Amino acid sequence: MVPYRLFAELLSYPRPGVAATARECAALVAPDNPEAAALLHAFAAFAAKTPPGHLEELYTAAFDLDAACSLYVGYHLLGESYKRSVFMLELKRCYEAQGLDVGSELPDHLALVLRFLAGCDDAALAGELVTEALVPALEKRLGRRKGSEEDGDEGGAEVPEQPHPYLGLLQALVLVLQRQPQAVGRGSTSEGGSSHD
Repeated sequence: MVPYRLFAELLSYPRPGVAATARECAALVAPDNPEAAALLHAFAAFAAKTPPGHLEELYTAAFDLDAACSLYVGYHLLGESYKRSVFMLELKRCYEAQGLDVGSELPDHLALVLRFLAGCDDAALAGELVTEALVPALEKRLGRRKGSEEDGDEGGAEVPEQPHPYLGLLQALVLVLQRQPQAVGRGSTSEGGSSHD
């Protein structure tokens, strides 16, 4: 099971209750993916003891200060190109058909893609988005960070050392998505009607 909506909330700009959201997400993925659950629990523990303002600063430092570290799926796959523009237009069309409001955010932001998948009834489209866009983009994003820092072991259900608390969330999401590459949006989430941003 992929709790898309919960991951979307965790990877959006921090709001109150983020630690509880991380714990709920961990509980849902734990039966199939204890390593991802351990990363989520580690983030929950960190978020619970971190002042909201500092958590917001960490989020901004992790994702907003450098395009190479952003959460824009299309950027990691296609760079600043015409193909990315086409990708975003296709996403926007899908969102509009589902009634998903993107607000002022670009359509290829990871949190928006996850919110779309949470309500997507098209198994083929969901599977394609996961395998052809999300996993490769996230692996590229994590690989960029790994290249600049020492990265040691990665085995078992032990929580790997994370240089930045938000990277653990990305790693947990990749682990979950890799185990369920054909995941279907609505059928795979049971956390109910969390609000759209």
